[in-house]
Amino acid sequence: MHAARPEPPVEHGLARVRQLWRLFRNEKTDPEPFYTVLARETVADLERRYGPLRGQRILDLGSGPGIYTRQFRRVGADCIPVDNSVDELSIVGEPPEGHVLADAADLPFGDDSVDGAFASNLLEHAPDTEGIIREIERVLKPGGWGYISWTNWYSPWGGHDMSPYHFLGPERGPRLYERRHGPPRKNRYGEGLFAVHIGPTLKLVRARPRLRIESVEPRYWPRLRFIVAIPGLREVATWNCVIRVRKR
Repeated sequence: MHAARPEPPVEHGLARVRQLWRLFRNEKTDPEPFYTVLARETVADLERRYGPLRGQRILDLGSGPGIYTRQFRRVGADCIPVDNSVDELSIVGEPPEGHVLADAADLPFGDDSVDGAFASNLLEHAPDTEGIIREIERVLKPGGWGYISWTNWYSPWGGHDMSPYHFLGPERGPRLYERRHGPPRKNRYGEGLFAVHIGPTLKLVRARPRLRIESVEPRYWPRLRFIVAIPGLREVATWNCVIRVRKR
């Protein structure tokens, strides 16, 4: 059984920026501290926007080991971790309690059955962006909320381990990287990593008749949300994009 680790301290302002950067630099070898800080901040934000979360049924799509699930449950939510990989569910120990092994583009939940659908850093690791958005629309109750966040391809970290080769494009970049360095440690292009762009993803969301976009913003610097209104610039400068939706 995996023993709980002490959580990083809560930081604010420039100290927060330094903390996130320091933890992100170690994300490859020790991902839990970085994502614990993000999970704590994100759940607090969702509590302010859509709370109280206590008693809400929330799907944590692409949950991995359940770092976000743990924070949702801490505030009293009925959170169900969903992932299609046993390896990802077990990356820091035993899979989270109550997990569901499933594809986010083909969820085993009924129509209008959940209060919230949370997808953090999922789209770039799944081959069917449209299917995931469609399923979020289907399972949300009327008035339910969705949080869709991903690392867009042309952001500085869009290629993950292959960065900055990804700036050469989703075909040429990975091919050149593998020719020089061999396959990446994780998330090989076309298997565990896919090119997902902001403009086309917004079109997919807008095409869903029962989803209404509430906001679109850079995840790490939401005050600079004007960036996402500028085609081209947003694909590079956003780094990680968040689309917040409500079901009509």
